[in-house]
Amino acid sequence: MKQTEAFRVLASADRQLVLHELLEHDGAADIDEISQQVAARRHRLSSGKIDDGMIERAHVRLVHAHFPHLQARNLIDIDWDDEAVVLTDDECVDQLLKAAEELESWPPTDLLERPSRSR
Repeated sequence: MKQTEAFRVLASADRQLVLHELLEHDGAADIDEISQQVAARRHRLSSGKIDDGMIERAHVRLVHAHFPHLQARNLIDIDWDDEAVVLTDDECVDQLLKAAEELESWPPTDLLERPSRSR
């Protein structure tokens, strides 16, 4: 993967959050868990304060836009029967993470912080 392609992958906050979640869970997580975490972080709310609609919108974005983008670049594999997402062992993952290290905002810390006040 060329560095410019890696930066295109990382241009999306949702894709960054997916990758971060997978890295935090040893390279594997289920789709519902990722959807919930992406929704919580995008809305800067604790997991307990997000509603089903927020999770569903995140789920739709991930399944129809971001997962296919990551799959097409051989970064993730998805087992739709088990609803599991895993990072591949492909060298593209290493190249992407190397490019990510050059970003000031990797991991996307502004989205990883929990809110300071309840919303």
